[in-house]
Amino acid sequence: MNTFFDKFHIGTYYFQKNARTEQGVKDLSESGIDVVFCIDNDREMLDLFSKYGVSAVVSGVVPGWFGGHGENAGTMCKTNKREAYIDGINAFVDHPAIVGIDAGDEPSSVDFPYYGQMIALMKELAPSKFPYLNIYPSYGMLAANTEEQSEKELGVPTYKDYIDAYGKNIDLPYLSFDHYYLTSSPDRLFSDLKTAAVYCRDNGKKLYYVGQVNSLDPDHYVTEDELAFQAFSAMAHGASAVSWACYSAGWWHHNVLDPDGSKTEQYEKLKKINHKMIALSKKYIKYSWIDTERTTETAFGAFESIVSTKEALVGKFVSNGKEAIFVSPVEYDSASGYTLTVKVNGKVTLYTVDEKAELPENGVYTIALNGAEPCFITVE
Repeated sequence: MNTFFDKFHIGTYYFQKNARTEQGVKDLSESGIDVVFCIDNDREMLDLFSKYGVSAVVSGVVPGWFGGHGENAGTMCKTNKREAYIDGINAFVDHPAIVGIDAGDEPSSVDFPYYGQMIALMKELAPSKFPYLNIYPSYGMLAANTEEQSEKELGVPTYKDYIDAYGKNIDLPYLSFDHYYLTSSPDRLFSDLKTAAVYCRDNGKKLYYVGQVNSLDPDHYVTEDELAFQAFSAMAHGASAVSWACYSAGWWHHNVLDPDGSKTEQYEKLKKINHKMIALSKKYIKYSWIDTERTTETAFGAFESIVSTKEALVGKFVSNGKEAIFVSPVEYDSASGYTLTVKVNGKVTLYTVDEKAELPENGVYTIALNGAEPCFITVE
């Protein structure tokens, strides 16, 4: 497997030309972003990416594809000919910053069999570059879809059916999907994360989640709490990567950069949440996800009791016989707080976004947390 998948990643979509200065790439890296998707093969930019530790997944190498509203479902094999993939990869000019090649976005399950063939071909012709494919959320292209429209776009009745079809036809070490909960709902996001996480757990895949730093509503800037909610809800379900739409203009409003290439207020918010993820991920990435409960009280292995004063997602993890939990509030509100009480048999280490602390071995621990902060607790 490509070693790219051994690490926790924070990604984004698009990086506009007027930001491709040394300072612009430095800002990108300092924000915590380490991989950019949907980027062209710009050699000067890629040189800067290498300098500042940013990877690229490049578009334009092989034919693009977008499922859209379902009207073109089943036609990919007619439009994207095998020869075009061969010609594109043969003409591809590699660069050390490039880790992957974009293969398209949000296809219907009807196209998965042909997609699987083309992804296998890409892996054969460019074995050091992973094909990148992002799939639909359960609602399809738009959260406002009716159930009938969602089924038309996904090509199957349920999201589990859709992900099962992906797994049956497409051999990739990860599953990547987007879900923009501010146009959807927290409950639907949790459901999609759980469905995708179970597939990844059962099939040895990595879970990649794409959320929103931009907004469909021109009058709303996504808040820091809303960013944190997305990031840590994904981590509570075992995500190995969290990516943001969009750093530069791709769709919607209030991206991290404005059309002039200047940072908007989203930059500092994103930077803060990204670095919180990075702080937690150093230990978290060594563990494998087992399950997530939405609850105020549960138990897990050596965790004889886990009680929260605020409803939370409790992700359950294991690593070489050791157990851990990732706790993330269901409702993020930095103006409030909550208390977590755990009864544990074993040596306990608490990881928050600010610190690592080995707790005294008294068996019962009460932890006060900010209402918009998660924590990761290990026991051995």
